[in-house]
Amino acid sequence: MSEEPRGPRLENRLPAEGINSSTEHPLKEFAWLIVASGVTLLVLMALASWGARWLAPRLPFSAEVALAQRLVDQPVKPEHAARTAELQRVADQVAERMALPVGMAVVVTYSNSAVVNAYATVGGRIQVFKGLLHELHSEEALAALLAHEIAHVKHRHVAASLGRGLAVALLLSVVSADAGAAAAEAALGSAAGFTMLGYSREQEAQADQEALQAVVALHGHAGGLVELFTRLGQADKGPGPKLEALNSHPLTEARLAAVQAQARERGWPTSGALTPLPAAFKKVVKPG
Repeated sequence: MSEEPRGPRLENRLPAEGINSSTEHPLKEFAWLIVASGVTLLVLMALASWGARWLAPRLPFSAEVALAQRLVDQPVKPEHAARTAELQRVADQVAERMALPVGMAVVVTYSNSAVVNAYATVGGRIQVFKGLLHELHSEEALAALLAHEIAHVKHRHVAASLGRGLAVALLLSVVSADAGAAAAEAALGSAAGFTMLGYSREQEAQADQEALQAVVALHGHAGGLVELFTRLGQADKGPGPKLEALNSHPLTEARLAAVQAQARERGWPTSGALTPLPAAFKKVVKPG
């Protein structure tokens, strides 16, 4: 007589009722699905924004130049040619001491606006306003100003500070200058957005240090940088609206003190002979 096999017996059973049914209310599940989808979308958008901003300053500088040529560059007015040429001359002298990467150059223009400001934008373009020149009295201070802006260009702070839309435009310009310009115009509405950049404290400190090294290499002392910070600080404390130059480049006594301390640590003089601004700027420099 054979023995029955031991162990579990295999049986065909129907699944329990409700196994594919959720115990949660359908509306609650739908709400969770909406929330999860929204969070996922926000995360993807944040990653796309971060990725574009991370990649933008690592693109070839020629991509910035292409955008600048399409959206920033304007013909120099004949009445501003002499001042623009003097600004470019000083900028070239400073840039020679700053070891710019191969293929990188700066183009400086003059604005007759009374706004107290100067800024660097894409493609190494720098604009200096009459209002800011009105506050400076020496070529050394002008060199310090330009050195600071050139430092932002050198370290790609401009590209790193672009908003998401402009960062994407810069990426597209690598493929097509037309596509990049179209995307930038869509993001900006106008080229003015290229001037509305803000820098981090770390970026400002790096630009200050680079400017200090450049002006000392050029003039043998840091007097121009000290004059620049001192005069802007005095002007900002006076009557009237806050200087636009200090909106994008916040100036604090701590920054001036840091520059002076760095100079002393390296044995660099913080004062020295100052040369009046070139004759081309005599009409814009206020007396005193």
